[in-house]
Amino acid sequence: MIKVIEPQDWHSFLGDFSERNRGRRARFEIYGRSGDFDEEVQEGTFQSLSIVDHTAKVVRTYEKHGREETMADHIENVRGLSVQYDSNKNEDVLEMINSNGDLTALHFESLIDGNS
Repeated sequence: MIKVIEPQDWHSFLGDFSERNRGRRARFEIYGRSGDFDEEVQEGTFQSLSIVDHTAKVVRTYEKHGREETMADHIENVRGLSVQYDSNKNEDVLEMINSNGDLTALHFESLIDGNS
């Protein structure tokens, strides 16, 4: 099931979304409008997601040489936001569409089988 999140609801939805999903492994998948596809090699542990002035900021942590490091990714010109649910109704993928029609998907580790 896919649910579109209306722009006026982004702030409250993303605050709750971040609380529910903090600590889950996540990686980006990027689908270009021209059919290009790119999947992130390194997964991170999701911390938070916010959108200000149509720029999304995704904060994740990862382990580097035995230490926890933080990475923040910025997705600009976000015009659409939707969430996909898996069969047990947990959030599986958060999709952001930019003004060019490119789709960035933040894919989470499954709470059913552990795959991401």
